[in-house]
Amino acid sequence: MKNLLFAACLSLLVISCGDKEEEKKEDDSSKIKTEMHALYEKNLATLKTVYSAFEKEDIDALASHVADNTEWNGPSYGDTVKTKAHWMEGLKYYVTNWDNLKFNNAMYLPGVDSLTHEMDGGVRVYGRWDGMHKSGVATHVNYYGAFRFNKDGKISAANEFFDVGGLMNAVAPKSK
Repeated sequence: MKNLLFAACLSLLVISCGDKEEEKKEDDSSKIKTEMHALYEKNLATLKTVYSAFEKEDIDALASHVADNTEWNGPSYGDTVKTKAHWMEGLKYYVTNWDNLKFNNAMYLPGVDSLTHEMDGGVRVYGRWDGMHKSGVATHVNYYGAFRFNKDGKISAANEFFDVGGLMNAVAPKSK
């Protein structure tokens, strides 16, 4: 009987220790999720500031939120230049040739780690860029972007997708 009572007590002790270890893992996981959510919110605010600067045609303000060593993957077919300078050059083209650029129907989502599928502090966004080309053609282009940020809160990687060819065809002079 003593052995049975001892075995029962030992079993309860082992089970209770296992529960505490599981609770610790859950607490750690919850803490990491909270930290990643806070990081996402911080980076989301930065990205919204970047888009606002673009709408205001303030490329210098926009550039101040982009790391010097950022890797930009632009939407143009065959474009292999991935530098911050090239990205800013592309943006200058749009602000020079369009008026009233506005980002509409924005849907912001957290970036996710491709292996764990957990939040990683990055920001993804869907939306539509609307504007008026200098030719007088109103344009509306669907857009998707995915952004990573460095420890300083600056964009360190950007992947942007939209139909550049369709956009250029829409504003090209029409032959008569």
